[in-house]
Amino acid sequence: MRIAFSAVKNIVRGGGIEKYTSELGSRLVQRGHEVTVYATRHYGDVPDRYLGMRIVAVPSFARPCMEKLSCSAAAAVASSWKKKYDIVHFHSFAPGAFAWLPRLRGCKCVLQLHSLEWQRSRWGTAGSCIVRILEKLALAQSHAYTAVSQTQCAFYRMHRGIEMEYIPTAAEVKPAPEARRIYELGLEPGRYVLFAARLVPEKGAHYLVSAFRRLTTDMKLVIAGDIQGADDYKRKLRELAQGDTRILFPGFVEGPLLDELFSHCYLYVHPSEVEGLSLSILEAMSYGRCCLVSDIPENIEAVADTGFTFGNKNVDDLEDRLSWLLGRPETVAAVGPGAKERVRQHFCWESITDHIEQLYHRLLDR
Repeated sequence: MRIAFSAVKNIVRGGGIEKYTSELGSRLVQRGHEVTVYATRHYGDVPDRYLGMRIVAVPSFARPCMEKLSCSAAAAVASSWKKKYDIVHFHSFAPGAFAWLPRLRGCKCVLQLHSLEWQRSRWGTAGSCIVRILEKLALAQSHAYTAVSQTQCAFYRMHRGIEMEYIPTAAEVKPAPEARRIYELGLEPGRYVLFAARLVPEKGAHYLVSAFRRLTTDMKLVIAGDIQGADDYKRKLRELAQGDTRILFPGFVEGPLLDELFSHCYLYVHPSEVEGLSLSILEAMSYGRCCLVSDIPENIEAVADTGFTFGNKNVDDLEDRLSWLLGRPETVAAVGPGAKERVRQHFCWESITDHIEQLYHRLLDR
């Protein structure tokens, strides 16, 4: 099959959608399919080929309010102009709103949802209305619909009358690397709490920083992540942490250092307000780490009974749960094996690739 993914930021250094595309696309290549990924140009240089996938950079406006929409439009034109694909796989509403272009060429279109996008606080009232319009356009034009969480599937069944096919995100269960690079950050195994995600308000790092500052502990807190265009929020986080030398901001982390951070943290905390199915949570679980997450349905769906929750946006409750877990190392250690096994059984990349591949074949056989 000839498959196109639309659209991502930087496939090498992006966030959840980029990671999902990288893991899925590379496995489809290994199975003999031809995969093209459309990506924005202004998120740094990307190679023409990556893990066997062809990468096509398209122009877009750099302003956050126009970036996704303009990139999606450019990717739709590019994917329908020069090359005919069997499948065009759209990540989210903005690219899906332009599905009519590849459909004119006879392509089958798959819309995959990674969250209820209009819930994101960054959009504001006007932005949320635009996202809802894009949602209607995308839902009207695709041949198949998938979502990464059961929560989203249930929402669209109940409120839109659309059956979404549940295909979650995943993580690879692999041996924990030896602690080496974390020492350069002044960290020791089992002596720090980790947060690793995009630094945007909806991921809730500000709740974690505020709660951690209240604690009397010699543990450290690592806020790992970055994002282009969120300077005000990143400045706010550093102001919240000002004067507390226990709180570290290593910036964007990837590769072996990120693996070490996940592998050797005492506790992983994910205080997101809105989520799809967090890759960061699954990564931490895959290394047998205990997770403390906000009690939104998508996070509960990820950890089930192998982790702990606190009230969403509730700093007091987060502080209490952190204090309780920091004082109970036996409890924290006991949930790790169950978390790893949950990932192995329910969130495996090979199984998800099987599911996606079967979906594509069903569409083409109709």
